[in-house]
Amino acid sequence: MWSSSPTSQRRQRHRWSPSIILHSQLLQIVQTLLLLSMRSANGQTLNQPPHFVPGSGDMSRFSLLENTPVGSPVYQLRGIDPEGSRLKYSISGPVFSVDRETGVVRLRQELDRETQDTIEVIISITDEGIYGTEPNTISLRREIPVRDYNDNHPTFIGRPYSASVSESLAVGDELEIKPRIIAIDRDEGINAELTIKCVQENDICDTFDVRAERVDDGNYTAHVTLKKPLDYESRPSYIMTVAASDGALESRLTSFASVSINVIDVQDQPPIFTNAPYSATVAENSPAGVNVLTIKAVDGDVGIPRDINLSLDDEVFGHFVLVPFGKPKDGTAILETTNVPLDRENPEILQNGGVYVFTVRATELIDGQPQEDYSTTRVTIVVTDVDDHVPEFNENFFNISIPENLGKSMALPGLSVFVDDRDMGENSRYELALRDIKNSKGIFSVSPKMAQGRVPVVVRILNSTMLDYDVADASLRQFEFELVATVDGEEKSKTVIQVNLQDINDNSPIFEQNTYRFAVPENATINEEFGIFKATDKDSNEFGKITYLLKGFGSDNFYVDPDTGGFHVQKSLDYEKQNSYSLTVVAKDGGGLESNAILYVDVLDVNDNYPIFESDEYTRIIREGTASFEPQFFIRAHDYDGPTQGGGRVKYAIVSENSISGNVFQIDEDSGEITLHKVAKSMDTERGEYELVISATDFGIPPLTNTTRILIRVGISGNQRPIFKGHFQNIENVPVLGPPSYRVSIPENAPAGYNVTTVSAHDPDGLDEQLRYRIVGANDNFEIDEITGLITVSTHAHIDRDANMDSFEITVNAVDAGTPIPETATTTVYVNVKDINDEKPKFEHASYAGYVSERTEQGESVLKVRAIDKDLSSKLEYSITGVVKATTKSGVSITNRSSYKPEEAFRIDSTTGEIFVNSALRHDVAAVITFTVDVRDLNAEVDPEGQIDTTEITIYVQSFKDTNPVFKNKGWTSSKPVIHIVLKEEMPIDSALFILQAEDPVTQTSITNFQLIEPEELEYFQINERTGEIILRKRLDYEALETGKTEFDFQVKATSADGQRSTITKVNITVENVNDNSPIFEESAYKVTIIENKKHPEKVAHVQAHDKDAAFTERDQQLGYHKIVYTLQGEYADLFEINGTTGEIVIAANQTVDRERTPRIILQVKAEDSPGKPTDAKQSTVELTVDVLDVNDNAPEFSQHNYTGVIPENAPVDAFVLKVYANDPDDGPGGEVRYELLDEGDANDLFKINQSNGELKTKRELTGKGRSQPYELVIRAQDNGNQVPKQESLVTDVAVIVYIGDVSANDGIPYIVSPKVGQMANVTENSPIGTPVFQVVASDPDNPKSPSGMLSYKILEDTIDSETFAIDDKSGLITTLQMLDREEKDMYNIILEVSDDGQPRQSVTRILQITVLDVDDHVPHFAREIDAVPTDFRILEEEPEGTVVGNLTAIDEDVGDNALIDYAIIEGNNENVFAIERTKENIAIIKTTKPIDREAVDSYTLTVKCLKLGEPNYSFIGEEYEGSDLSLIQITIRVIDIDDNLPQFSHKDASIGIRINVPIDTVITTVKATDRDAEAPPIIYSIDNVTFVPQFYKRTRKIDSRPLKNLFTMNNQTGELRTGGSFSDYVDGYFQMKIRANNSERVKRHTFNNIKIFVIRDKSLLKFVFARPPTEIQGIIRPFQEKLQQKLKPLGLELHILDTQVLTRADYTLDFTATSSCFQMFKNGAAISLQEMQKLMHSEQMKQELFDVYVEYGVSEVELCSVRKLQVAASMMTSAGTWLVILAAFIGLAAIVAACTACCLKKKYKKHSKRSLQASRAPTEPYTVGMGVPTLYYSEPIYGPLS
Repeated sequence: MWSSSPTSQRRQRHRWSPSIILHSQLLQIVQTLLLLSMRSANGQTLNQPPHFVPGSGDMSRFSLLENTPVGSPVYQLRGIDPEGSRLKYSISGPVFSVDRETGVVRLRQELDRETQDTIEVIISITDEGIYGTEPNTISLRREIPVRDYNDNHPTFIGRPYSASVSESLAVGDELEIKPRIIAIDRDEGINAELTIKCVQENDICDTFDVRAERVDDGNYTAHVTLKKPLDYESRPSYIMTVAASDGALESRLTSFASVSINVIDVQDQPPIFTNAPYSATVAENSPAGVNVLTIKAVDGDVGIPRDINLSLDDEVFGHFVLVPFGKPKDGTAILETTNVPLDRENPEILQNGGVYVFTVRATELIDGQPQEDYSTTRVTIVVTDVDDHVPEFNENFFNISIPENLGKSMALPGLSVFVDDRDMGENSRYELALRDIKNSKGIFSVSPKMAQGRVPVVVRILNSTMLDYDVADASLRQFEFELVATVDGEEKSKTVIQVNLQDINDNSPIFEQNTYRFAVPENATINEEFGIFKATDKDSNEFGKITYLLKGFGSDNFYVDPDTGGFHVQKSLDYEKQNSYSLTVVAKDGGGLESNAILYVDVLDVNDNYPIFESDEYTRIIREGTASFEPQFFIRAHDYDGPTQGGGRVKYAIVSENSISGNVFQIDEDSGEITLHKVAKSMDTERGEYELVISATDFGIPPLTNTTRILIRVGISGNQRPIFKGHFQNIENVPVLGPPSYRVSIPENAPAGYNVTTVSAHDPDGLDEQLRYRIVGANDNFEIDEITGLITVSTHAHIDRDANMDSFEITVNAVDAGTPIPETATTTVYVNVKDINDEKPKFEHASYAGYVSERTEQGESVLKVRAIDKDLSSKLEYSITGVVKATTKSGVSITNRSSYKPEEAFRIDSTTGEIFVNSALRHDVAAVITFTVDVRDLNAEVDPEGQIDTTEITIYVQSFKDTNPVFKNKGWTSSKPVIHIVLKEEMPIDSALFILQAEDPVTQTSITNFQLIEPEELEYFQINERTGEIILRKRLDYEALETGKTEFDFQVKATSADGQRSTITKVNITVENVNDNSPIFEESAYKVTIIENKKHPEKVAHVQAHDKDAAFTERDQQLGYHKIVYTLQGEYADLFEINGTTGEIVIAANQTVDRERTPRIILQVKAEDSPGKPTDAKQSTVELTVDVLDVNDNAPEFSQHNYTGVIPENAPVDAFVLKVYANDPDDGPGGEVRYELLDEGDANDLFKINQSNGELKTKRELTGKGRSQPYELVIRAQDNGNQVPKQESLVTDVAVIVYIGDVSANDGIPYIVSPKVGQMANVTENSPIGTPVFQVVASDPDNPKSPSGMLSYKILEDTIDSETFAIDDKSGLITTLQMLDREEKDMYNIILEVSDDGQPRQSVTRILQITVLDVDDHVPHFAREIDAVPTDFRILEEEPEGTVVGNLTAIDEDVGDNALIDYAIIEGNNENVFAIERTKENIAIIKTTKPIDREAVDSYTLTVKCLKLGEPNYSFIGEEYEGSDLSLIQITIRVIDIDDNLPQFSHKDASIGIRINVPIDTVITTVKATDRDAEAPPIIYSIDNVTFVPQFYKRTRKIDSRPLKNLFTMNNQTGELRTGGSFSDYVDGYFQMKIRANNSERVKRHTFNNIKIFVIRDKSLLKFVFARPPTEIQGIIRPFQEKLQQKLKPLGLELHILDTQVLTRADYTLDFTATSSCFQMFKNGAAISLQEMQKLMHSEQMKQELFDVYVEYGVSEVELCSVRKLQVAASMMTSAGTWLVILAAFIGLAAIVAACTACCLKKKYKKHSKRSLQASRAPTEPYTVGMGVPTLYYSEPIYGPLS
């Protein structure tokens, strides 16, 4: 069993297909021969008939639906022929057709089962006759059933339907419908089963019921019955829709029919008044015959109406009459006035509120006779007033007394005035004004100025300044004026009011002066008087008695006599501490009123301060022979007395001088500058020191003098370091001294001796010509002239930047000739080496070889050469130079033998060095071509002609055999055998896309044999092997290709005719996209909803379309077939904006969608591809439907601006008053309107309103509510917008006026006009008893002159607050009964009762809240205990300005503006570190004004004072805290430390020396650092870096490569530095050590300190020899070194003692009674050589300087540290023999002595020696060696070169 792959199977089928065809043809021939042979054998042939396939091919069980579409295949006839011949089919009739070959039956015409339910056909089948026989035909008859399809609607028979029914028909009875309702359906089965029902429209189906009854199949009738009673008057007819629906399971069909139902009226309704009830307005005294209104009534039975008669009932006064007109059935009459005039003041009408009410009766008539059916309605006539009354006052004269301290706008207490005009409305209007009679002009005002009806009058204070009891003229204490009522300027009535003033304490004391200024000498005696204060008070008796007192900071130094006002001194004064005081003088009267005056106290200065020098003693050192001080020498003294005592001015003088020559110094008496009058000499005084006594005298009276001592020492002049001038210059082009650096540039080819630059230094204290310059580093490349400072290039210099560095740093020293120590300055010269183009380019290879085919086309690259040039500015150029050589493949030169030009064969790119084929190549002529390429630097500066390099190029031209086929298609070459084809997608299938053309170069004929090589089969293409055509075999859809695979590659072989030669080429087919796809929206239509009134950029919808055009390549991206741009179209498209890229639709800017204008918007969205290319673009559109949802944005709107109604007070409950109507255009709940009573005013709870229809009706009986004034109501129409989430209801209000007529005796209930419900009254605290509080105003609808209208006022005793107030029972004025204190109680509630005197008695109550207004009678204070500790606040240091520290709150029991509190810091804020601010809530916020340093101050204690807002606080500044003063509070602000300080080393940049043989673990020094932060953690020390700097000689011994840190150890806690290794390899150099101090985990919170540790030989040191044992010296060595440091510091020297040990003599013996301490001296951080130290220490000047120290500490000598052997003089050696004899004798003697004493002395001697050595070698205490040295830099070698 074997298998093959699909590929191999295809290959086999392809290979054997011709044989298979041949084989099938042979089989057909054989079959034919066999048949012929059989025919000839039998002699005849039988043709058996065909037959239909039973069941599935003979239509025996076939039926079809009647809705089968015409032309659709419905059946396939199938037959079988025994001989297997071809059959033909046929069918009879016009209904079907059949395909004679296939037997497929199709429908030819439409079917209708209802017309023909079966189809009769004859089907036939015919075979083919064989061998001459006749064909056989078989036919069958078939009846094909047509199945029903529900295609017939139910049909109503006999329409239209109608019925007439009496309104008295009983519920459940059937209506007689004419004609009878019949519905049929021509369909069958379930499709003909009908249901008949009522279609719900309004409420008709609630009235009638429809029931179906089956008569036959598809035949139904319907019965209609009554479900609820009928009412002709409500609805006389109905149109009912009935629906008949079939029972189809799908696509149910329904038909509709209308039934008209007429209701027959029955006489059962009384007459009905239209527009009742009736109301009208008639002016009183109207004449007869005035038409008032039209009254109309109709029969309630409108079907058969009767005549109506109208008449008046209970119209007892005869004011009106009815005048009928029109037809009797109309029941219409006009109400007219009679000759009996109306009088509104008629008690009957007046008590009914000016309303006249009577009844109209409507009676049905039959033949003119009245029947029992009648109706009545009320007619309400509002009698309007005519101005026939004048305003009247309740009294003609009033006399009252008022306190003089009433304020502006306050009402006059005790005055109860009423004015009443009995007219109504405008007729009862009048004006009120005041007319002066006596002293009242401009003092009082009346309220109201305009009034109407009965009104209480209030007279208020207009100018309270004129109410002054304390006047000389007693007549001015009384006022009199008239209160006049006028109408239109005409005086109608008046009353007189007399006002008398009562005295109160209303005057504060007044000082004679606002400001006082007293002068007091600072030495004034206690109790001495210096002035008198005087104040007066206009009040009398106790109110006029004045006492005085002082306030303010410093007031305790003075006192004032409380009675006389005398000003006295109480304490001693000091002008220098405080020279003035600003105080407040308070004058207080007997009533507690105060006044203030400002007092300035000037303290007069007395000369009581001596001048004080800045120092008790001054010292200065000057050089020998100097004649001036450098710098200048000033002394200063200060005098603290004031301007009158000299103003601090001091005069200086020399009192004494100890010079021998005299007058060496002089002093400027004003400035205090001391100058030399003569040259200073050390011999001019006994001790070489001048001593002066200087005096300072002030200019006071009398003048005072003080003296000081000045010591001026004459010393040896020092030496100053030179200063380099550098390259820096100022504007005047003058060199500026420093900084010491130079920057120059030299060329890299600078020759020896080339001048680099000249350095120059200046010697401040010497001659610049004596300076000597030296180079410290880089002396192998540069030299310097030590006199001129000129730096030149040395003869051994190597400064080529291409081989070495591109810059150098030269260190230059300048050494002066100063004594005793020459000074050295250092500068750095930075030398930049400029590049010179002096390097020649060089090829990477000496030769190159390349290979190229002779068929290579011109312009093809062969190879590339490359050269390198080290110069930065190089620019290389390549060229072919010299003779081009060419040889044949056998090596024979073609020179002069061929016309071929090899020099033209190649060319080179001069910039890149790439070599290209320039002409045709011929292998047979020139197989090898050799030429030279040069490279040249075009930017060469040095030897331009020499900066050239060459390389040899050899090109091997390879032969190409031309016998293989050659493709002729464009772009194909033998070197690049590729054919590129570009085609569009969707080319026709089987079309030729491209033709491959090839030629046989041998026979020059076209190739006709093409073969696909790889792959074996193509999916989309096929190759015509003969013609080379590439044919499309499958649809090529660009979008169906895999992403990015738009190219197809395959290989085709072209073979020559002989089959021996072939060429294979690659074919590349690139498929390009075409715009063959339109954009397609994701949905066929879009429907969205939005809410109206939304604004831009509210999102509406997001449409999305897709374009199947792909974008695989950059070309596709540029064409943009796949890119879609969206636009909007339509009538309302401007309301929206669409994002052309994303399809997002939003509401357009400045547009609003209003549902009431556009509830639905239909737009078209267009999607178009290929943006910017309209000719190539394809587009699609989709419909967008926008349904606008309603927002409740329309408020209901009333049909009238206001409504008026009239109702008598005896109307029953639920009586109709009027109806309001409002419309809302919104949809849904927002358009549903409901009504409510918003404000009922005085008609509270009298009326109700139907929320749905707006009908206003009475809610309860109105008895007693009738009055002349109308009731004002406010009705609100509100929609139901709040029923929609996130929406609110909108409202509209309308005013409604309702008149209630007064028809009962004393049914008018008093009503309170003022106070209104919720109104409050105010009274000021501390007001005197009897102060008016509030005027209660009430009214009664009844006649005010009758008992029913006369009112009395009362405060009910139901609350305890009633004991505090009283009310006048007649006037209603409320006054106080006791003094009020707001802080005790600020609100009172009293119950007022107003009642009339009628029967029955009517009353009304109201609660009045009385608020006690605040008076500023409390001072602010803090809520703390007297002995309270300070409040503690905390703040981090270094917080920025404005940081809040804390809050304080004080208390003021007052309220409002009286309780506003301000704050001030009065103590502890001397540096203004804090500021205090107040908030609106009286909170004090303490803030910082600058950052606080915890290390400077750790806490602050402040005193804060609270005071009234606006009160000046400067007078309190500096007051001390007093615990008993609760207006003060003390706060402590603790500053919390943060890590804001780095550790600081005690001594920076120290230099230390150690011996070369120092033992391991020896203490070198101890570093110490501190951190100023208070809570800083311990400091950790560590060695960060150690480097070693060798000096002065080249080492031959290799230094240990271990890290230098290992040579030292450091205690990270104490900072103790010890040795950790041997220093023998580091002699004569120094270690540069960086030590880190850190105590924080934060990054970069550490400090570094640099230490130089010099490794020194003992022979380079000196030592002090002390004549005291080491045990004594070890305890004092540190103070000894410190004193030496003090002596040497002025000379710029430092001295460091290295050890303390037993003195070793020159003979190496130990002297335990003496001590030696080796030391090293440093200058400017550099160790001084031994010779210089000896010179210094043995100089007379130094000895004299240190003499007293030597004596104090017992220094006997200064000598070399190392012990040297004593040299024996040669003269002592007389002969060798003598010495030998002496030596031998000595040895012998020593041996004997040793033998005798060895035993007894050995142990003792060893013990003593060991103890001595331990004492001498004990390590000295580690003291701060070198830690006081300032920053030092190495300037010169310490030692000379070592030998």
